[in-house]
Amino acid sequence: MIGRTVVPDLPDYKPDITVLIAAYNEEESLANTIRSIQAQSYLPKKIIVIDDCSTDRTGEIAKSMGVITLRMDKNVGSKARAQNYALSGTDLVDTELFLTLDADTILDQGALEKLVPPLADPKMFSTCGFVIPQIVNNFWNTARFGQYVYGIGLAKEAQDNIGVPLVSSGCFSLFKTALVRQLGGFPAEAIIEDIPLTWKAYIAGYSVKLVPKAVCYPIDPATREVYIKQCCRWQSGIFQSMALYKWQLWKKKRLALLLYWYVLSGLLMPLAYFPVAAYIAYSLATGASIPTALLFWVGFDLSLTFLYIMYGGVKYYGYRKSFKAWLFYWAIAPVDGYIFLKTIWNEWILGKRLTVWHKGH
Repeated sequence: MIGRTVVPDLPDYKPDITVLIAAYNEEESLANTIRSIQAQSYLPKKIIVIDDCSTDRTGEIAKSMGVITLRMDKNVGSKARAQNYALSGTDLVDTELFLTLDADTILDQGALEKLVPPLADPKMFSTCGFVIPQIVNNFWNTARFGQYVYGIGLAKEAQDNIGVPLVSSGCFSLFKTALVRQLGGFPAEAIIEDIPLTWKAYIAGYSVKLVPKAVCYPIDPATREVYIKQCCRWQSGIFQSMALYKWQLWKKKRLALLLYWYVLSGLLMPLAYFPVAAYIAYSLATGASIPTALLFWVGFDLSLTFLYIMYGGVKYYGYRKSFKAWLFYWAIAPVDGYIFLKTIWNEWILGKRLTVWHKGH
């Protein structure tokens, strides 16, 4: 397909890997994350936990599990700065590749191995995996389950088919060490680090690849408050990154077109879906006829999401939770629309940039 990166057939490509885990107060999840790395079919050379001045037992747990533990001199509140701290010492990260992994994320046993082959391509900058919530037991993380299955299974795979996955996700991505250092490390100008680094790589002429069979499981929000904080951080990161790179994005025209379509569709959705839903509800209540074209449009969207979420989700959490994920995917849409509008208003209109990193899960 147009834009799809051809993975070279190099079975002997087995470079050393360092795993970087930036952590702040992750005592409840860190041990499981480290165990999942130590159980991989492709074992890394090093595991480094960067402790951003945690006030709990994060550092103690990391040391007790035999991994390299770095403690920051002061809390920096930024994954980018924490990861750059480890990358700044070539004696620490001295491997050809390094993996970024969130401190609450576990991996399928063969996940790391699956990310390696595409990086044999000299122009490949990074590879990223598929994301599924580790816990699906309430409205918020079940809705996120639907978003991942549909958003990555359809949207991000479509982006990969044209050669521009919008982000090499920071929760689980494998990078070429030399290329990241060449580009100056993880950009710290935005509230998130993975999106601006991905775009910077595209602007420099490199590629990124999604590997759907490499699956990771983060702990996603279980409450409304945490969900909104996480989504606000993600949305702010997108708008801050677009402001950061501006016209440079057009060096990768497909990337720029996808981004501006994302913004346009995000602005139009509240103007389209919500009035349409209200109109259909009113028509059903009063017995008025509904235009066929309108019913077709709504039915197509509902059917498409249903098929993707049921087909893609059942192997992880079965039919019942997948069906709930489809229902909650639509139920949470007004919340996502509100967050989108609020964030773009704050970031681009009022100039009120989000600068404090709130824990999202």
